Amino acid sequence: MKKIFSLIIFVAALVWTWNVIHTTEAVGFETHSGIQEKLAELITQTLATKKPLAKDLVITRLWTETLGDHKVRAVFACKFSEPSEDGEVIGQEIEGEAILHREPMQENGIDNWVLQSVKTTNDLVVFSEGSTITPGAEEPSALESIKAVESASDRPTKTSE
Repeated sequence: MKKIFSLIIFVAALVWTWNVIHTTEAVGFETHSGIQEKLAELITQTLATKKPLAKDLVITRLWTETLGDHKVRAVFACKFSEPSEDGEVIGQEIEGEAILHREPMQENGIDNWVLQSVKTTNDLVVFSEGSTITPGAEEPSALESIKAVESASDRPTKTSE
């Protein structure tokens, strides 16, 4: 009886692994690759339109994951530099994600993926040169103010009797 039960479990595991390996994916590798390529172009075009002075664009991360049969999530990050009003070059990093939805196939048999939403999750500005801020000549520095307060508290106070 034990051998028959073990054989049934073994055959069930074998059938299950066969089905896992040979099932087709809802969204294939080629589709993910095409979506990533089109998103890279879209990011480049959007940046060129909204920030015409931006240069040195680098897409540092772009990957997609299947959320369902008709939904894909894309995560991206890009870096670029842009001159400020002072002429200083400022580096910017933008991270975000997009949700794409598959439309029904048209007559030509090609999938249409529609961009449902795009949101940036992290915008980071990196300054290439730091600014030094010094107090004015008429104002004492913070260290001198602290020393003046400490020395005043160390003095003995007069009490009237």
